[in-house]
Amino acid sequence: MQEMIIEIMLIAAFAVGVGIISSMVGIGGGIINTPLLIIIFGLTAQTAPATALVAALFVAVASTIAYYRQNPRPILFKPGLFLAVMTVPGSLVGVALREFIIDDYVLRIIFGVALFPVALKMLFAKKRGKADDVASFDFSSLSRNRLALALFGGFIGGISAGLLGIGGGAVVVPVLTILMGLPIHAAVATSMFTMIFTASAGTVRNMIGGHIDPFYALALGIGIVIGAQIGPKLACRVNAVQLKQVFGLVLVFPLVKMMYLGQMLLDPDNVSFLMATIGDLIIWLCIVVPIGLLRLYQIRKAGALQQPEDFEAPN
Repeated sequence: MQEMIIEIMLIAAFAVGVGIISSMVGIGGGIINTPLLIIIFGLTAQTAPATALVAALFVAVASTIAYYRQNPRPILFKPGLFLAVMTVPGSLVGVALREFIIDDYVLRIIFGVALFPVALKMLFAKKRGKADDVASFDFSSLSRNRLALALFGGFIGGISAGLLGIGGGAVVVPVLTILMGLPIHAAVATSMFTMIFTASAGTVRNMIGGHIDPFYALALGIGIVIGAQIGPKLACRVNAVQLKQVFGLVLVFPLVKMMYLGQMLLDPDNVSFLMATIGDLIIWLCIVVPIGLLRLYQIRKAGALQQPEDFEAPN
């Protein structure tokens, strides 16, 4: 009993950090929780995303309440409900697809391949929009083509939620910002609102299938609710771009670990955990170092282009 309490406290403490980050950048936390549950706690590739999706529901509800209390209120309910029309069936399809694939390692590869672009996208995050631009958004001005593409994007976001347990925010936030023109702060808040419906549908479907581990779901939920109250308050104060970049940098490692890439490189016979971990680190460095150099080049190039504009000729 004592060991169980300690384990719950450890998971909950970790989940506080997940909740803070998730509520700040508009994701459900599954991009961290799914690899964590598989690698550290040994859950299967069927149970881990299902349990992570419950945690995504917790963070969605808690974050939506926190954002709703802000003044001015960044949540835009109309576009949020509009996308939910397709994220809900997408979530159900995602769970069905995961159940169809019974090989645990195949699911691990799918998770890793699908989540890698999310991590890389965070590494190249850029500042877009401001919180005070919310009042200028006009849903009725969006063209039919943009609305149709947004619905399709919402469906894909729903599939990713049900399949990977990530809540769908990694797809929904770009849909809201790029296709529908919401400022980033409003997109994050609205994504959390949409996620309530997406995660609820997937969670009910996972409960019917018996895929959820209630012990880990409860522990994650407790910590995430606490973190989700802190994140929205920090969202306008902390440099969210740098946070995303660091988050993406760190996230690559558990994805490499989850796919056994280091083990295949240095420990194909699975006899040395140390060698497998060294292999994971080597692969991680091979990925993040070139990306870091490319990012540094882009920053310097952007700075060089801005210099002529900042230069003032002497009188």
